[in-house]
Amino acid sequence: MEELGVRPDEDTTRRIGKAFVASGQEEKEKHVLEKYLKKWKYIHFNGERVRVRRDGPLV
Repeated sequence: MEELGVRPDEDTTRRIGKAFVASGQEEKEKHVLEKYLKKWKYIHFNGERVRVRRDGPLV
């Protein structure tokens, strides 16, 4: 994917992370999540698009 300049979406990134955890490679899972998940995400709240900060192991 990196050779093509394509970034995976959130769902794909989380699936890749779960696959690393299932195979016992937790350090690679953390690296993938930090690299490809963004610090902010957008949600819809009361009909408006709102930017919220992700918390947890990503930051």
